[in-house]
Amino acid sequence: MPVRRGLCGVALFLLPCLCRSQIPPRTEGGVPTFGTTVVIPSGLRGEIYYISEATQWLPKFEKLTPVGAIYTTSLNVSPRDFAEGFPGVTRRFEWFAIDYKGRFWIEKPGKYRFALTSDDGSKLYIDERLVIDNDGQHAPETAKGSVELSGGRHDIRVSYFQGPRFAVALVLEVSRPGERWRIFSTDEFKPPPNPEDWKFDDAARLRAAEATRTNLRDAAEDSPALAILNAVPLRHDFDLRLAAVRLRFDGGSWQSVLVIQAPGTEFPAVSEAARKARHLRLLVLARLKDAGGVVVDRFRADAPYEIQRAGRQADPPGPVTYTHPAWIAPGHYTLEAAMVDQDGKRASAAAIELDSPEPRSGIGLSNVILVERLESGSVPADSPGPFVYQGHRVVPLLAPTLRPEAKPSVYFVAYPDATIAEKPRVQVELLVNGERLASSTADLPPADASGANPVLVEAALRAGNCDLRVTATQGANSVTESVRYTVAGQ
Repeated sequence: MPVRRGLCGVALFLLPCLCRSQIPPRTEGGVPTFGTTVVIPSGLRGEIYYISEATQWLPKFEKLTPVGAIYTTSLNVSPRDFAEGFPGVTRRFEWFAIDYKGRFWIEKPGKYRFALTSDDGSKLYIDERLVIDNDGQHAPETAKGSVELSGGRHDIRVSYFQGPRFAVALVLEVSRPGERWRIFSTDEFKPPPNPEDWKFDDAARLRAAEATRTNLRDAAEDSPALAILNAVPLRHDFDLRLAAVRLRFDGGSWQSVLVIQAPGTEFPAVSEAARKARHLRLLVLARLKDAGGVVVDRFRADAPYEIQRAGRQADPPGPVTYTHPAWIAPGHYTLEAAMVDQDGKRASAAAIELDSPEPRSGIGLSNVILVERLESGSVPADSPGPFVYQGHRVVPLLAPTLRPEAKPSVYFVAYPDATIAEKPRVQVELLVNGERLASSTADLPPADASGANPVLVEAALRAGNCDLRVTATQGANSVTESVRYTVAGQ
């Protein structure tokens, strides 16, 4: 791969990295085919269970104890061999079951058709009603069913089990009224960000029920995190980092991603050393408040978390990362979060102020972020969702200081203006301790179906205070974003 070099031997992988097909994704601990350990609150949560050998049918999950959880926005595991297990959860690749649950929003009421392909057995439930029964130990088979869905929120559940090695399959497809078949994705079935825009008769009931559930959780399940969050001064047993990554403006709000992260080195090992993993029980609570102190978004996670080491036992573990999609209107906000280590009895809280700007015309550009790794999962390669690159989920890195041997990437998304004829271009500059060391400019590749242009480049590392600036230009319009980080000396 050609390298463009600036002064002092600093390398920027720019021109070749702007072509998406030339970016080899970096994964850690294998490829989680059925989902990712990165929490996706708006997606499907799958609890993994061990089942006995010779199992012929789906087990009774209420009689089993889950060994861990994974998350995904879609089920798109086409028939294939499977031997990698579940990185971050378990190495088992046969005689397991997964029980996925989630919610989705129907904007267009009518008759919806579903198709469920699996090897071995599976079942689909909508609002606790069995829609497809594809159970039993068998080769890849497809079963179909249909259901009348009213507008508003619905529950979905997909239960699946895998018997003997090695072939697996699990694909859920949907056909909306008058449309063709496509992979079902919770990203395409989200409610409007503002509850006042919910136009269905049960909107008020749903809002009231959700408020009741939230209050109950606040009073009971979240009480340890709330106590930490409301303490003065904030508790700080370990470093807790927060960020709100702004992507694009749409429908009166900025599509954003809230990030809560703590260094993996902060947590004592509660694990099997031979597996090179750390098992944690964490409770995370985050709230986004507007300038008046009103909570406009909320995120909670309470699930087992396993930190995988990258390779050698001596390698430090990666960070503990939670992400939450959010729609943020222009204004001033406070993001506050608490993380409780329920095993180590340690906790930390943090808060940051952030401003959500008014939109501007012309080409758009997301915030620029450091990337700790790309984590594979059941994400379609052409998915326009936030923090998705070539079918891989982007795991951000909020570390203020990097080791010289670190190999992070930089991620940003450009949004060309379809009304401007000129091709969009991007310039990447590196400044170290205020001195401009390298710069490169290139045309952006074609945007995806959603009009987004995600880009991943390798971060240049040079001891000192680094400022990597990205400028997107189209016609007479340009916009600049930057990411700052410090590289420790040799």
